[in-house]
Amino acid sequence: MNCVFCKIVRGEESARKVYEDEKVLAFYTIAPEANFHVLVIPKEHFEKFDELDGETAYYLLQAVAKIARSFNLDHFRVVNKNGFSAGQRVPHLHIHILSGNLPKGIIP
Repeated sequence: MNCVFCKIVRGEESARKVYEDEKVLAFYTIAPEANFHVLVIPKEHFEKFDELDGETAYYLLQAVAKIARSFNLDHFRVVNKNGFSAGQRVPHLHIHILSGNLPKGIIP
């Protein structure tokens, strides 16, 4: 598969990894939108969130919690863009963990 995230999983593309287990990989994004911005992806290719099976969804959410704890993130956002019209630009499911400054123009 020619998917950039699949290439990262296979080690064909580099990424600054922050977490990895048998089902999930997490790494810093190349286009951060906050002081802390990590992407969490399933190692198996799923294009969108609504294609996930329960086991993989469990591992993804567990990884989010583990990463937040390991970086001492008391306050953070978890974002998924499901489909191109929702802003998803890479057709491989990914969850954003963001903490720190919000982009200009966004009011919490």
